[in-house]
Amino acid sequence: MLGRRTKIVATLGPATDAEGVLDRLVEAGMDCARLNCSHGSHDELRARAAAVRDVAERSGRPLGLLIDLQGPKLRLAGDVEPHAVQRDDALAFCGASHAQERGCVAVEFDDFAALVTERSQIVIGDGVPRFAVDRIEDGVIRARAVSPGPLAPRKGINVTYARPELPAITDKDIADLTLASELGVDFVALSFVRSAADLEQLRELMQEMGCAARIVAKIEKVEAYERLDEIIAVADGVMVARGDYGVEAGVARVPLMQKDTISRATQAGKVVITATQMLESMIQAPEPTRAEATDVANAVIDGTSAVMLSAETSVGSYPVEAVQAMAEIAAAAEEAPSIHGRARAAAMSSTGEAVLHAAVELADKVDAAALIIPTSTGGAPRACAKYRCRRPIVALAHQPGVGNQLALEWGVYPTPMPTADSVDEMVELALTHARDHAGLESGARVVLTAGRRTGTPGATNLVMVREIP
Repeated sequence: MLGRRTKIVATLGPATDAEGVLDRLVEAGMDCARLNCSHGSHDELRARAAAVRDVAERSGRPLGLLIDLQGPKLRLAGDVEPHAVQRDDALAFCGASHAQERGCVAVEFDDFAALVTERSQIVIGDGVPRFAVDRIEDGVIRARAVSPGPLAPRKGINVTYARPELPAITDKDIADLTLASELGVDFVALSFVRSAADLEQLRELMQEMGCAARIVAKIEKVEAYERLDEIIAVADGVMVARGDYGVEAGVARVPLMQKDTISRATQAGKVVITATQMLESMIQAPEPTRAEATDVANAVIDGTSAVMLSAETSVGSYPVEAVQAMAEIAAAAEEAPSIHGRARAAAMSSTGEAVLHAAVELADKVDAAALIIPTSTGGAPRACAKYRCRRPIVALAHQPGVGNQLALEWGVYPTPMPTADSVDEMVELALTHARDHAGLESGARVVLTAGRRTGTPGATNLVMVREIP
């Protein structure tokens, strides 16, 4: 049962809908399923969510369910004339309602000129062509191409250093968020985050809907990376969304952004998911390239909590093989002498945090087979996971859904366990549940945390060394 510490997120889609595929994905190593709201109807998303809950029950293990909101996506209008843009070409852009009369390239957002600043660049498609803004006058953006590329209808647009004219959460996002609440998802990812305020708005909406999911901020805009610390402070986790960030900042800027984001998120004890094109060749090929294997391994060694597959599993020809490859690469990379993302010991803000840090250190010193943590909210296992402890963390979740939310935590192996009436009873229950769930041998030495009030959040104040019965 105990093995790979880094978790795997697999995006669901047509390639995973066939009978038996989800079971094989779980067997291959999927820890969390992603529903991408940019693709698929609500009925399709409902069916996939139900299938995830069913396969979790069949497999007898918690699985996370993440819904990814589309966010405010800009596009060129459908009647834009396709043509090749050359370097230094001058073009004018404006909102679609005025494009014809002003002779501009039409954008499907009427206030486009209000969005763009003279510091901005306008980036089309996956990164080219790219335009520097010269000036903005009478609702028209005058720009010149700094890199060549094709212009075509319905191409996506990214604007760097944009004014906050676009809503952080669109009407479509609200409809999708309502669906997320209905489905009881475990994580909600917000696209194109610009500041902490975007996440606070999302959390307020979720509370109004009664949605208890944890919030993941996608770091894919230059502004988000510049405000990374404030975003990490209010999010439950972050996703290194390398695709759109690479479009905005340029691909050369992606590697250091990724490493820095993983490091800062880990220090704060937040989940960090590394995503986009990790095994891109496996959309059509049964094996990854050497470069892709190295990319995944580097993210693992840097300490990412999870790695994510997108088109590889949702529409690719080899979804199960992609998860298998990801699991094998991650497990091999974890043999590295040091996982760089390990949080540094810092001033402890509470007794409970100090106790949990001591439990991690003790587990190493006594060569424990596992660190066993009964938990009501998941807070204690998260507090331990950030230290990237080599000892497996067996999280015994008292509340429904907590195990699913722990499925993305590095090195945490969650399973349900009822609360007990006394500390002694809780300890005995924890030892037997951990033994059965994690396959620990009788007589194995373990470190176990507890509180004098069983089943109470934040009450952890005991650490003990015990043997598995």
